[in-house]
Amino acid sequence: MQSQTIPGQCQSPESHKLRERFKQWWPLIRPAWPFMVGGLLAGVGFAALSGAGLPAMLKTVMPIFFGQEQEASPWVVQTARYLFGEHYQDPLLLLACLGMPVVFLLRGWCSFLNRYWVNQAGFIFLEGLRRQTFERLQTLPLAFYYRHKTGDLTSRLVNDAEQIRSLILLLSNDAIKQPLVLLAALGYLIWVSMVERSAFFTLVAMITIPLCVLPLRMVTRRLLRRARLVARQSGELAALVAEALQSPVEIQAYNLQELQVRRFAERLREILRLSLKTVKYEAMLGPSIEFIATCGLMAALYLGVRSGIDFATFSSLALALYLSYEPVKKLSGLHAALKSRQASLERLEEILTASDTLPNPVQPRPLPPTHAPLEFRNVSFRYPNRHDPEALPALCQINVRIEPGETVALVGPSGAGKSTFALLIPRFFDPTEGQVTYGGMDLRDLDKHAWRKRIALVPQSPALFNATIAENIRLGRPDADDAAVREAARRAGAAEFIESLPQGYDTQVGEHGMALSGGQRQRIALARAFLKNAPILILDEATSALDSESEARVQEALRELIRGRTTILIAHRFSSIHLARRVLVFEEGRITGDGPPDQLAQSHPVYRRLWELQRLG
Repeated sequence: MQSQTIPGQCQSPESHKLRERFKQWWPLIRPAWPFMVGGLLAGVGFAALSGAGLPAMLKTVMPIFFGQEQEASPWVVQTARYLFGEHYQDPLLLLACLGMPVVFLLRGWCSFLNRYWVNQAGFIFLEGLRRQTFERLQTLPLAFYYRHKTGDLTSRLVNDAEQIRSLILLLSNDAIKQPLVLLAALGYLIWVSMVERSAFFTLVAMITIPLCVLPLRMVTRRLLRRARLVARQSGELAALVAEALQSPVEIQAYNLQELQVRRFAERLREILRLSLKTVKYEAMLGPSIEFIATCGLMAALYLGVRSGIDFATFSSLALALYLSYEPVKKLSGLHAALKSRQASLERLEEILTASDTLPNPVQPRPLPPTHAPLEFRNVSFRYPNRHDPEALPALCQINVRIEPGETVALVGPSGAGKSTFALLIPRFFDPTEGQVTYGGMDLRDLDKHAWRKRIALVPQSPALFNATIAENIRLGRPDADDAAVREAARRAGAAEFIESLPQGYDTQVGEHGMALSGGQRQRIALARAFLKNAPILILDEATSALDSESEARVQEALRELIRGRTTILIAHRFSSIHLARRVLVFEEGRITGDGPPDQLAQSHPVYRRLWELQRLG
């Protein structure tokens, strides 16, 4: 039985990987393609004028000016006599002296266009890469952020992208011109060897060029390994800096300055050590290639002189040989730089290729009516970054139904699963087992963006962006007018302090809202939820940062807000529980109590103990 060959089956894994990688990058390359082609054409002009034009002039024209007409090209001599007569030397000298600046002008213009257009193409690619990476970061699920440090991701988007930018600058100068110069110089060597019958000389000269690849291969393997370590250590350093800058109060309160400085210095020393090794390997390339090139040139000189080659031919061949070694030397350095920055590209590529563990369905089902029940059916959940098989799951066999318009408080010790339960509702995670349904439909069958529009979330530590107060409130509903923003602030008990500020609603809140107090930040987050007017509310102890007077006002506003809406209230303080008619008590990932708060205070020992502790406190 004969085997049949399936098209594409014989392709190597490397070629398949390369093709897939090209398909991935093509949308970023396509806008830059015209400039890359222009740069390539300009590089062809530069290479032709450099690699072949200069050696050709040295051989064909220059001997005439030094009385060596027999070494010059016969067709040049014949053409000069035809144009200028027997006394052609002086007019030809003037023409050559005027023509040489023109040649270098054209060569310089081609070099300029080559570098400018290749840079433009590279920066267009880099802009698209940064934008696409940032867009990807905005859509990746929370599980991705649990696996990666914020500082490391920042380092990838800023430092690794900057490494690629510096690589583009190197590429723009040499990546196109030098290979073409090499080809032009080699082409001239081959042509002269055929015309002058000096094939043996040229063969010896050209043999040394491939030998330059040997040190290149040995060095670049080590370079890539060191570059990956440097990139990883740079990410760790950025994470350490971000952690330190975000925690100045804790560091100064516990006198951790020396510890932070010591950790920072250790990271710097490791990066320095690895960087010096990278520099060492890069610095080895140039001298190695120069040594090999000198050996080849001296061997060629010895054999050329012994074979009786004339000076003009040898000079042009030596220049062409030099022009072929120089590109090899520069391309070796470029290859080393490419390898040392490959790690940066891989780190960005890791973000772009990260799998979305919460994909939208291909054909999402229509959302159920606004007032529909939420239900957890045999739900268990383990966080994806916790691999200890003996660790208890965050949630275990949860079965609960929350009716539309019902306000449910989640109570229990820290780590009991309250926040995890709430995070499954906006589908920030999917259950490891079981289903979370809305109106009988699995949340995995709904469009997650449309579903999240029905949910307003007020975390315990709300995030404010470096914008005005009005802009931060308007995030709840971007198309809201100023009147709606002010009304939301009033209902959240924030209007009074906002209007007392010199710039009112146009006040900049600063990075992370640091220009405001904790209570003010939380009231702005509440105003954002009021403005969104979503049918489902998730409140993670939304009044925890307020004083007693402000809390009383906000509690009254919350009482109005939750009316007719399904509300999940994570209660760390029992002062919030009076808003709920139903309490779920969590212990070690399980619901051990479900009922009215007064009833649980009598029948559930854990709930009663928590209630008594807070009452005594």
